[in-house]
Amino acid sequence: MRRAVPVIVAILLLAMLVWWVAPPTDTLVTQAVPTTIPTDAVAATIDYVHDGDTLFLTDGTKVRLLAVDTPEVGDNLECLGNEATEYLRTLVPEGSTVYTLADAEPTDQYGRSLLFIWTSTGTLVNIDLVEQGYAEAVFIGSNRLYEAEVEAAEDAAQGAGLGIWGGC
Repeated sequence: MRRAVPVIVAILLLAMLVWWVAPPTDTLVTQAVPTTIPTDAVAATIDYVHDGDTLFLTDGTKVRLLAVDTPEVGDNLECLGNEATEYLRTLVPEGSTVYTLADAEPTDQYGRSLLFIWTSTGTLVNIDLVEQGYAEAVFIGSNRLYEAEVEAAEDAAQGAGLGIWGGC
């Protein structure tokens, strides 16, 4: 038994060292979400929010938000479609100033401008929709700006069972 004590103590010390050095497994790790408006973003004014991922600017531009897809509204209503639309309307109300930034492909096959949008307070709307569970991450073509951040937001929302990941 006396010979076993040093071995047991060594094993316990090794186990404590591994526990102390290893990162916690229950801590959510996400990418840093941009919280400042990029210097090359262009100011615009919201005219109307059509649905959770489509809106119009006062200059007539029809915008499809990049990197996100929200549930459908209207005749093809999907779970949380109306809620996603209302949430976007609270983020970017009619008449509000926003800041827009295109990625590699500025328009889609329907002629819509594909944009990231920031509020005047620096919230990146596209990522916020995903973080809150109102949208899923979707990347089209070579538009990959903020891909890691959007996917991390989606993982977090799924893990927390938020929005479309919990009740639909």
